[in-house]
Amino acid sequence: MTQLRFAKGGEAEIVALDGDRVTLSSTASAPPGAYVDVELAGALNGALPLRIKVRGCRRDGERFRIEGRILDLSKTTRERLASLVRGA
Repeated sequence: MTQLRFAKGGEAEIVALDGDRVTLSSTASAPPGAYVDVELAGALNGALPLRIKVRGCRRDGERFRIEGRILDLSKTTRERLASLVRGA
């Protein structure tokens, strides 16, 4: 799975990616409507910053399942992210 780090602390993994829609398994919760700044760790040529608008968040065992939409995602960045997720 692809690892993310939250700007305000916490980590997440990308569970699903469909275009700009993303599902995360996270150590931190985020309320619906919130904007979450994350950084893709280990991306080619350094970290890849992403901003996600949270659609929903629910407890999933000891983690949180966050569903949202990645904002301001260029075609190049989307393709790069998709290849990293597929390669994981």
